[in-house]
Amino acid sequence: MAGDRLPRKVMDPKKLASLLRNGAEGTLVIDSRSFVEYNSWHVLSSVNICCSKLVKRRLQQDKVSITELIQPASKMKVEAEEHQDVVVYDQSTRDVTGLAADSFLSILLGKLDSCFHSVSILTGGFATFSSCFPGLCEGKPAAILPMSISQPCLPVANVGPTRILPHLYLGSQKDVLNKDLMTQNGISYVLNASNSCPKPDFICDSHFMRIPVNDNYCEKLLPWLDKSIEFIDKAKVSSCQVIVHCLAGISRSATIAIAYIMKTMGMSSDDAYRFVKDRRPSISPNFNFLGQLLEYERSLKLLKALKSKGDRGEGDAQQDAAEVAEGSRHPLTPTSEKAEDVPRSTGLASPHSDPERQGGTPKVLSPTTLQQGLNGLHLSSERIQDTNRLKRSFSLDIKSAYSPNLRQDPPGPP
Repeated sequence: MAGDRLPRKVMDPKKLASLLRNGAEGTLVIDSRSFVEYNSWHVLSSVNICCSKLVKRRLQQDKVSITELIQPASKMKVEAEEHQDVVVYDQSTRDVTGLAADSFLSILLGKLDSCFHSVSILTGGFATFSSCFPGLCEGKPAAILPMSISQPCLPVANVGPTRILPHLYLGSQKDVLNKDLMTQNGISYVLNASNSCPKPDFICDSHFMRIPVNDNYCEKLLPWLDKSIEFIDKAKVSSCQVIVHCLAGISRSATIAIAYIMKTMGMSSDDAYRFVKDRRPSISPNFNFLGQLLEYERSLKLLKALKSKGDRGEGDAQQDAAEVAEGSRHPLTPTSEKAEDVPRSTGLASPHSDPERQGGTPKVLSPTTLQQGLNGLHLSSERIQDTNRLKRSFSLDIKSAYSPNLRQDPPGPP
């Protein structure tokens, strides 16, 4: 059984997924990545043979056997059986013929060939498998906010589109231009967050939207967020799937996905970042976009506060209307200084026109008089001034956040 066997057997991700769903009895799946990568996220039931220099050297010098490396981590007893099937994967290898002879993966495959009957390598590695079958992976990808300013995104090893929500995918330019991949995932809407990435020919104009932004430290993405969210919701209402993408699916499109989670799920920027990061570990919005997400969070909080204040104001107005209606049935008798002010503000009967004092019948308020009373209670000058001040403060705050270098014109009269 020893010696190289050419050509090297390969296994398609779909076949491995089928084996795992059927129990994968008799199949040993080996993860040849680092311990940190394995501990973060790996294929279900796989065992880790860490690709460290120490392990590589010990394997080359025959100071440790494959069984000794596998046995402590495996839940089943590992024996060199003639009909034992082994599947090995690293992060992203597609063509094993291009591996250097002294690479860790080549050495590991050679040692496995000497022990097991059938040794295959997973095409595309964990990157491809996890993007296609995230439900067959376990662990939790690191969800740590970046500690330094990221560089503008550059092309990286493609991992395929990532499902963030049932109707929302996050991906790269390469994903969107792959018609078969788009069809496989049922994606028919495209939100393109770039100036240069082309529109797919198979996507109709009504299902396509472009946000013309670059990935740099001065680009303004914030003004586009609401339109982006509306477009994503349009796909959702149509029971369709939409993909948000830029060049690599790391910075610009990730920022839009995070903003969508913030708006629709009511999460903070930190929680929304972690929500998306858990599903697509490669995201890394640049510091400029992270700052704009914080500003977006502030604007959402202000809008929520305005809505809450408006709801309370509507409730107060309804209560005031009820009191005025009650007063129309029972003439008011002033008992305080505030009551004496009522005739001047609402047109209601004054103490001198009290029907009991004059011996006449109660005076019935006309609809015009009652409406004036309602208007006076619901939209007093103080309330109008408070509302104008709040709106003006909100507008100036957002303007200063978006364009801090622009001179602000003094506010007009309330």
